[in-house]
Order: sequence, then C-alpha cells, then structure tokens
Amino acid sequence: MRRLLLIIPAVLLLGAAVPGQFRFERFNRSYPEMIPEIAPIEQGPLTIQLSSPKSNMTLRSHFLRLEPGPGGSHTAELRVEFLGKGRLVADLDIAGMAATRLQDDVLVLPQAATLEGRVRLTREPGAYVITTEQLPKQMRVRIQSGIASQVVGFCDRIPVLLAPDLDCERLNQALSNAVVPLPPAGESYLLEDAELTAEERSQLDAYLAGSQ
Repeated sequence: MRRLLLIIPAVLLLGAAVPGQFRFERFNRSYPEMIPEIAPIEQGPLTIQLSSPKSNMTLRSHFLRLEPGPGGSHTAELRVEFLGKGRLVADLDIAGMAATRLQDDVLVLPQAATLEGRVRLTREPGAYVITTEQLPKQMRVRIQSGIASQVVGFCDRIPVLLAPDLDCERLNQALSNAVVPLPPAGESYLLEDAELTAEERSQLDAYLAGSQ
C-alpha cells in the first residue's frame, strides 16, 4: 500500500478543464508489497504493533474533483475504491514485561475512501513534479483477519491485576480498522509522461494552461 498511498498526491493533480472531474485508466491496477507502516494500537499497558510483510493492493477505481486555488496551488477531492490481501503480523507487548507475536492472513475489504488535499504542480521535460501542501495525516482501512480473535483470546488470559482497564472487545473492534499514516506534506513526487496516456497528458497540459 505504501506505493499506492504515494501516488495519491500525484492523482490529486491530474485533470482537464478548470474545474473538473476526472478518471485516469492506468492507475487502476494491482500494486504488490504496498502496505506501509500501520499505527500501533495502545490500550493500558498493552501495545500492538501491526505490520504486513507481504501484500497486494488493487485500486479498482478513482474519481477526482479538481479546482485551482489561490497562489498557484490546487485543491482536490479524490475518491478511491480498493481492496487487497496479504499477511498480517501483530507484535503484542505488555508494559515491556511480556511479548507475543501473532500471524495470520489478512483481507483488505472492498471499500471506498475520500481524501482532500492541496498541491502544487510544475512541468519538467518528460514528467510532472507534484509537491504536496496539505494532506490528511492518516486514513482508516477496514481489514479482516484471524489476528483479531487471537488477540481477544490472548487478552482474556491477561491477569486482571496486570491490566485492570483492558477492554478485549474494544481491542477486537480496533483490529478491524488499520490506521495507515499518509506521507507528510511538503514531499515531491515525479509523475512521468509514460504513466499517462497521450490524451491525459493533453488534458493535464490544458488544465495547467487554464489555471495560470
């Protein structure tokens, strides 16, 4: 998912007339090994660090609403539909006194997400350079894995005196939503001409000309 999330700022910039609504065919494909760092789950003395060493994400569709903003920036709303699968690893730690590793397959359920952002765009020979100005800090991704039931079983066995405020059901709910950090604002990405069709490049150039 890491690469998928990194192209989102690029997709935010693709457009035609000012303002407009756009779709770009070559971005709708599968992306292997793409789940990035997942935010840890913390409850009382228990910390669960999630990772996915093997994954495959598919961007099924995307829909972009784009409009020039002040000072040469561009505001955008991007809706994406995606799904995937992979391997999920959960490292559990109880106040540094006990550690357990759990593993299982994971499904990224078919779902949609809407992201809003602000970006800048410059044209270079053979590519467009996209620099993010504003992006959400994170997005939630619905997942399904046997890890949740394993964690609940582990949670039920933790002595009450060790973790009196531990809520096993709340942990189960937390494990159905992976919190995925998005790249920080201020980073730049290179979108090569080869990633776009000739028509899409013409549309992008026309958008840039019209937004001056």
